[in-house]
Amino acid sequence: MVNARDIDMATTLLGVPAALPLYFTANALAKLAHPEGMLVDIRAAKKAGVPYMLPTLSTYTLDVMLEARQLGQVKISQLNVDPERPRTQEHVTKLEAAGVRALYITVVAPQLGSK
Repeated sequence: MVNARDIDMATTLLGVPAALPLYFTANALAKLAHPEGMLVDIRAAKKAGVPYMLPTLSTYTLDVMLEARQLGQVKISQLNVDPERPRTQEHVTKLEAAGVRALYITVVAPQLGSK
């Protein structure tokens, strides 16, 4: 048996420090689990010392989610590319200005909803 009492699991994910080798992933429907939805997730991620991934689609505006960031909290963002590229560019520019450190590009949802 090996003493595992003082194991340090801290690492980095895409250059973002993490207390554990994981992150809170984007979840557009977090309000189904809690009235404050992803705002609770943002606070929990900070408390756990792991990155939080902002969703592109959310029950909150991007501005509200960015304002919920805790002091010193680093964020990453999931990105659904909008067919209207200027919308995507505007979104990415806002993320960049807010200090978001990395983008995870979603490739599994080429079309949202039915047309």
